Amino acid sequence: MDKGDVISIIAALLIVSLVAVVFHSPVAEAGPEVPAPGQQVTPTAPPVTPPPTPEPPRLPEPFRISYATAFWDRPICHLPANLTYYGASDPLWKNSADIVPFAYIEEGRGGITEIFHVPYALWRLNCSVSATIRPEAAHFRMALVDLERGAIVKGAEMRYPGSVIKNIQIGGKDFYLIVSVEDVSSYRITLETLTECI
Repeated sequence: MDKGDVISIIAALLIVSLVAVVFHSPVAEAGPEVPAPGQQVTPTAPPVTPPPTPEPPRLPEPFRISYATAFWDRPICHLPANLTYYGASDPLWKNSADIVPFAYIEEGRGGITEIFHVPYALWRLNCSVSATIRPEAAHFRMALVDLERGAIVKGAEMRYPGSVIKNIQIGGKDFYLIVSVEDVSSYRITLETLTECI
């Protein structure tokens, strides 16, 4: 081999080494450590993200139902003679902490109320009557009327002060109340539902 060939080979090796140093490959990042045989491995759990806490349902603000001044266009404007047909008080709901009032009427006289809408499938009328002057003569009569059908849904009649509850399982409709009182100091009808129905 000739002296010029040896110099060419050495020059080529120097050029390749110089290119390798200038354009060196990046250092590999360290991967997970491989345990030695027999070494116990403790698994690491991913971070736990707590689930978002659901917001409690927003409870409705009870609105006051008032008496109407014009009501002759209503399907029913007079109470039937006998409201005992609708029976006595309905059973109480078990958990009173879940009861939510959403409307009420508080008066000392009778009349026909404005039309009100009830969106809940299950609700009730909670009526309480007070009579202080002549409690033995107190007489309270009330009917809940479905505006669309023009039919009485529930009725109640009480002689003497006290309370009565009427459970209703019709919702998404418009209603109104017809109330008649004699020797009653005041009464309150509270419309209530359960938190699960809101």
